[in-house]
Amino acid sequence: MWKIVKWLFVLVVVLFLGILFGGPFLLSSEPGRKQIETALTQALHRDVAIGKLDVGFLYSSIELKDLAIRNPEGYPPASLFAADGIKLDVPLGDAVKGTFKGSLKGDGLEVLFQRKGGGTNLDGIGGAKGGGEGEPGPGGKPGEPQEPEKPGEPAGKAPDLDLALELTNSKVTIEDLDKGEKLVLEGVGVSMKLTNRKDQRDTGIRIRVDSIDRGGVHVRDLQLDAKESGGWLDLEKIEASLAGQGQLKGNGRMQLKGGDAWQVNLRADAVKLTDDLMPIVGSLYPLAAKAEGQADGQLDANFDVRGNGLTWEAMKPSLAGKGQVVLTGLQLPAGSVVARLGELAGRAPGGIQVKDAGAEFGLAQGWIAFNRLSAETHEARYDLAGRVSLDGQLDLTMDLMPLVKQFGGGKAYKDASKYVDRIPVEIKGTSASPKLGSPKLEDMAKGLIEKKAGEGLGDILDKIKKK
Repeated sequence: MWKIVKWLFVLVVVLFLGILFGGPFLLSSEPGRKQIETALTQALHRDVAIGKLDVGFLYSSIELKDLAIRNPEGYPPASLFAADGIKLDVPLGDAVKGTFKGSLKGDGLEVLFQRKGGGTNLDGIGGAKGGGEGEPGPGGKPGEPQEPEKPGEPAGKAPDLDLALELTNSKVTIEDLDKGEKLVLEGVGVSMKLTNRKDQRDTGIRIRVDSIDRGGVHVRDLQLDAKESGGWLDLEKIEASLAGQGQLKGNGRMQLKGGDAWQVNLRADAVKLTDDLMPIVGSLYPLAAKAEGQADGQLDANFDVRGNGLTWEAMKPSLAGKGQVVLTGLQLPAGSVVARLGELAGRAPGGIQVKDAGAEFGLAQGWIAFNRLSAETHEARYDLAGRVSLDGQLDLTMDLMPLVKQFGGGKAYKDASKYVDRIPVEIKGTSASPKLGSPKLEDMAKGLIEKKAGEGLGDILDKIKKK
């Protein structure tokens, strides 16, 4: 988003030069439009097209309509930046004197951010002849020495900038061409102060996004209030609604220079369980993992997470942190892990109602490792141990013995429980399709209780096999 601000700053400077050297009569003509188009192309180091140039009454404003800034060579033919209109409301007299005080508004913007081969389609945009800091000039590479300014060629005094920036009805696409990943943000709005005044450089930015659809999670009305601080964008306020029901609130920060690291503290309140959410819920609370059927209930959660990258595939290997999940009013179908565990222990088949459900976990190296994972019904308590991968792979175990004592064990484990003190069950598969394994005799024998003095391990195993 700060790259967009940089583009707009360059646009303002070029418009200023056009007004100062081209004159208002030239600007309001077709040659004026072409001159601005050429100036922008040279300033941005990208092909620029302008559909129409309008000058306001008494030259109080300038508006560029149907603006398009093209991708550089080596990237797919597309506009990395397009706008239905960008309007600068600044009195001409002030602009000629080098003072831009007023507003800059953009509507119907489309921004395309693409990565490829370690670079991006924004590299070098808006740089001077030698490129901006850390950016190449035309035909240059990052870190490569560029053409110096010619002797006697004045650098020019930067204009005084104090503009209220407002972007509405925008679309932002983030795409990794090497990995084939894409994230689209619809209905983006940005409001901030665009200024080079020293006393206002810490003014904040406000971002609004109408909707994000990613991995079955539908986020609406995302609001971010942020400030730049020492190479980071401090996210002082994060708020959003989930489709159906539920709120997200929190704060965090994102790196602006030298990388794409981020960290966030996020709280989810009163999130209604929907079918789209169940693969995620099944990873955060695997007792709700299911093979079929719909779960009902409400989820509340807290997350303290950090990572790198802007898309899921990019950030997944670096994710680390911790979290807590609490579910209330939880009703799970017969295919869920908790219901199937009950059936193994002798409970009658069918759905199950959980009165107390929760999980606490740590996140590192692609896995969610559980410190606590439990469910309590009016009949029994279920406690699992293990982990789940960020791809939804289950690696969990449960001692079935307490449930066998509660429900009788059925034919499989009723007699076996007389000779062992634990019946470990493995839960594998995925959160969308969990698989429960049968306890192995060797594993059961590890918790062997010798009922009779002198009775050996082999004798007891023979008895269990005969049963």
